[in-house]
Amino acid sequence: MQIALGQARFLAYGWRIGFLLSLVLVVIGVVVRLRVEETPAFRQLAEAEAASTVPIREIVREPRSRRNTVLGLLSRWAEGSAFNTWGVFAISYATGALGLHRVSVLVVVTIAALLMAVLLPVSGALTDRFGARRVYLAGVACYGLAAFPAFALFGTKNLIWFGLAMIVVFGVVHALFYGAQGTLYSALYPTGTRYTGLSFVYQFSGIYASGVTPMILTALIAATGGKPWLACGYLVATAAISIFATALIRDRDLHF
Repeated sequence: MQIALGQARFLAYGWRIGFLLSLVLVVIGVVVRLRVEETPAFRQLAEAEAASTVPIREIVREPRSRRNTVLGLLSRWAEGSAFNTWGVFAISYATGALGLHRVSVLVVVTIAALLMAVLLPVSGALTDRFGARRVYLAGVACYGLAAFPAFALFGTKNLIWFGLAMIVVFGVVHALFYGAQGTLYSALYPTGTRYTGLSFVYQFSGIYASGVTPMILTALIAATGGKPWLACGYLVATAAISIFATALIRDRDLHF
């Protein structure tokens, strides 16, 4: 878009176009939500008027829900770190430390993100067949194994190798476990507290798993004189923590 409009017009108004186009996604989201039927379990809960009045209290007090909440928060550490590594930090790292052209880097990230969107239904199908825990574990394991090779390809400072790494780690690997996590975390809670529990795990984990990841990686790379290997070790550690936590999760006996 910056190329088409020129830098002056892009800075003046062009950057707003993407936000305006997002209104289309909002409309699509509302239409989809209004047309999707509630699950049989939720309809039964509504008919019985048995909805929880203070679901967060039940999540904290009920032992199994409390255990699953802690495990869910740890389990999502890898997904939050991965997304903010490949979708946020990689852009500044490529344009700053690697000296790659900003527009080219953004195009690469966009292509990887579009591939991820295409592959998410595939992840969903795999989740239906093999179960959310297995698919999520496989994806997180691949993310941990790919951290060092990805940054090694980044280190070539070649746009093609950078693009190949991004397509693999962001487009393919991230799609694998991102598509499974919704089902995985929904199964942590009974129907009455499921929405609140799922939201708490996803949003609260964003504080340490997502938001601070770029800062942590930047600090680790700076501490090692510009070398990314300590930062890669951090990513591998988040994968290990998430694998351990996910393996300990015990799903509720639910009917969605």
